[in-house]
Amino acid sequence: MSEEQENPQENKPIDLSKNQNSEPTPFQPLDQEPVTPPPFQQPPPFQQPPPFGQFGGGGFGQQNLPNATAALVLGIIALPACCFYGIFGLIFGIIAWILGAGDMKKYQLNPGLYTESSYKNAKAGKICGMIAAILSILMILFFVLVIIGAIANPDMYNKFFKS
Repeated sequence: MSEEQENPQENKPIDLSKNQNSEPTPFQPLDQEPVTPPPFQQPPPFQQPPPFGQFGGGGFGQQNLPNATAALVLGIIALPACCFYGIFGLIFGIIAWILGAGDMKKYQLNPGLYTESSYKNAKAGKICGMIAAILSILMILFFVLVIIGAIANPDMYNKFFKS
């Protein structure tokens, strides 16, 4: 005996979602074409994917410029070093200037690959290096003029330091 025959008095709801004769068809308006997904679109040819192991854009996977920190440190050290006869300030300033300028060029060629903070560090290192190099050159010129003046006028040099 089936279950319905055993419990004839029990009321069971009829499930209309189960249609055993055919599969349910999705609703589609009669006046429209069938909906198809858009075809796969490739990026324009001018947008090259980043090189292997490097990510581009959005801040994800960006790396620091290789010499940005070194340029900043050398630029900062070069500023007080220019007071010590100008030689060390000139050396550190020129190195910071070159490293900062090189990293700034790298950033301008591919800004999506590097972080903006490392670009700012490279720029600050370049500027500090420029200032230190100029101050060092002025300091060296000052000492050269003092030495030339001492050689040309030894009497004035002696009066200046003995008085």
